[in-house]
Formats: sequence, structure tokens, C-alpha cells
Amino acid sequence: MSLKRRDFIVAAGLGATAASFGKLIDNPNKYTAVSQTKPITVSQTETENTDEWQEIRSQFNLDPNYIHMAGLLITSHPMPVRDAIAQYRTALNENPGIYLPQNNSRLQEEARQAIATYIGAQPSDIALTDSTTMGIALVVNGLQIREGQEMLTTEFDYYSTHESLRYKAERTGATVREIPLYQNIQNVSADEIVDTLINAARAQTRVITATWVHSSTGLKVPIRQIADRLAQINAARSESDRILLLVDGVHGLGVENATMGDLGCDFFMAGAHKWMFAPRGTGVIWGNPTTQTAVSPTIPTFTRTGDWGGTMTPGGFKPFEHLWAMAQAFQFHQQLGKSRVSDRIHNLSRQLKEGLNEMSHVTLYTPKDANLSAGIVCFDVDGLSPRQVVSQLRQRNIIASDTPYSPSHARLTPGVYNNHQEIDRVLSVIGELG
Repeated sequence: MSLKRRDFIVAAGLGATAASFGKLIDNPNKYTAVSQTKPITVSQTETENTDEWQEIRSQFNLDPNYIHMAGLLITSHPMPVRDAIAQYRTALNENPGIYLPQNNSRLQEEARQAIATYIGAQPSDIALTDSTTMGIALVVNGLQIREGQEMLTTEFDYYSTHESLRYKAERTGATVREIPLYQNIQNVSADEIVDTLINAARAQTRVITATWVHSSTGLKVPIRQIADRLAQINAARSESDRILLLVDGVHGLGVENATMGDLGCDFFMAGAHKWMFAPRGTGVIWGNPTTQTAVSPTIPTFTRTGDWGGTMTPGGFKPFEHLWAMAQAFQFHQQLGKSRVSDRIHNLSRQLKEGLNEMSHVTLYTPKDANLSAGIVCFDVDGLSPRQVVSQLRQRNIIASDTPYSPSHARLTPGVYNNHQEIDRVLSVIGELG
């Protein structure tokens, strides 16, 4: 089914209309919040409908002169998010002393509810943060862990995870152990990953960290399989000795069609200003109700809901218009359809990986198996450094990135605003490099 741009916006309930925002009027007691959006009516099954995907692309103000393949770094806001930010900012600027106290609690709860609906959780289990780094730090810093216990991580977890664990170890007397997750990315398997982590666990292991999708290679880690194996170990352990599974989920959130129940981890932390298209400087923590008492807050909250997620939400004055507009970002994704978005990104990534894999002068690092990859594709071009690859692509109006790791690789990340013709163009240019 094809929709014109105006029809798409109205059907999705995403436009900046009087119905969705209300009019900012002189009486500050009557300021209205952005309403919940209506169910989207575009097809949830016709993944390849070009007209519909073009309408989705039109929601973004991306420069049409470029092919944008570095969206994993920071998002371009779609129309409903841009409009929500603008409306909230206007209200705050016109009467901050009234609008903030009258609306802050309710708008934060609307954001938590939208996130909960998207990830299949309860709002009470969700904290609002400003980034993956803040989320990881809050959870690790609040962990109940004692001297003699250890935190197990891998060489491929992110810098913020490693540093948070190091800080915690220095304060508590616990130890950090870092292991390789696999031997060779070219032939890695889910079984190897799971067995490596589980076999490395010891009696003193209290925490295992995992990164859902590695930004260094594009590898997607089988979180559920790890969680299931840990459940078997934890069945014979006391609460204070059970192994907690902490997941950095930023490059899976907004790509994979999964709920927190599907993952089965204990704590999930992610920035929302990447694949989710949420305002810059926003993020989430989810705590499993069965184990969330193992983490306590370390920054005083201004959120007086009394639940775990509320107490874990850091207080302080913030860019409230960004915090509140998280609701519109998660609703936008929900209305597009999680499975539809996931299928689209995986289809574009598969096209990219298959094309790169056929080039004799290119080494592909991201697994071709969709069960072991998501939306990040990493590769090298013979004779060129990753930075030179990015530079030469930029000269041809293709925006890529290089991984900030050693070894570094060139990196492309297709999003819902890309299309198959753009992937063909990218592959054609890479085929001429070197």
C-alpha cells in the first residue's frame, strides 16, 4: 500500500498538528502536552514497498546530496521528534517556572510508558538516562558486590564498560577479569561465544558483561543463550552470589525485534540517540524485577514514583525538551513496526555484506549470518587504511565511519532511511577503491 506524505503523517499521528500538540496559549495553566500518537496504518508486511520507505525517509531532514551510512554514531531526528522538541522548548521558554513543575512528572512517565511498550516491560522497571555510558556507570556503580568476588568482561566490550568495572573494583576490592570472546571473527559461532563465557565463570564470578552488538566488528552476541546457561548455574547459588548479566544494548535497540523477556538478561543499558532516533542525550536502563535489588541508586533522583526505575533515574535539571520527546521516538518506531524495521535493516545489511564478500580486495569482518549480526558492517580494503576508506567514500558523498578500536576497520551502517539503490551505489564505489 502506498501513501502520500501527508496521508502517512496523518495516519501515523506524527504531524505537528493542533490535534497532536495543542496550541500554546496565554494561560500557562492550560499548556498541553504532546499527545499519544495513533496507530500507524501503513503496511506492516510489505517490507520492500519503495513508496512507503520513501515516505519514511521524508520524515528525516538528512542532506539528500549524501548517502548516510554512519547513523550508528548519532541520529537525525524524524519529524515527530523534531516537532516535539520544538514545542516543549517553546513552552519552557515562554513560561519555564510554570510549565516545568506542572508537566515534568507526567511527561517523564509518558516517556517511560512509551519505552516500556516498545521493549515489552513495565515503566516501573525503566530509568531515564542521557547515554549508554551513564547507564552502564549507574548500574555498575550501584552493584552489590564484595571483596573477593569478580566481574567478568571480554576484550570486545566497550571502553565505558571496562572503565566502570575498573572504578568499581578499586572501590570494593572486587576484581575484573578480561577474556577473549572468540578466536577468529571469520568463523565465530554462537556456541563458541556462549561456551567461552560460561566456561570462564568461577565460583567468585558475580557479574558477566556482554555487548549485544559489537561496534568494532558488527558481531551480534546471543544474549538469550547466555542468559539460559547462566540460569542453570544460578539455580544452585544464593542471591548474593548469583551471576548477574549486564548488557550494553545500544546497537541492538532500534534494530532487533526483541523484548526484554526475549533477552533474559538482568540489566540492559542503552543510549536512545542512535538507532532509536530519540533526542540527543537520552538513554535508558532496564532492570529485571527479579534481580533489580542487586543495584542501588548512586545519584539522587527527582523522580518521586517510588519504583526502582524512578529511583535509578538521576535527578538534576536537564534538557527537559529532549528527555520528554523520547516518547515520540519510541512511538515512531512502534508505529513503523518493530519486525518491519528489523527486516528492513537486515535486508540492507545482507545486501551490503554479500556485495562486499564478493570483492577480492575487501575483507569482511561482520558475520554473514543474520543470527550473528545486525545493522553494523565492518570491512577493510587492501592497500587503504580504514580512515583512508572513509575519506575516499566521503569524497564521493558517502558518509561512513571507522571503528575507534585496534585493529580499526571501515564501517557502514544502513538505516531505515536508506534504500537498495544506495547500497548498490556504495558497493560500486568500494569496488573501485584501492
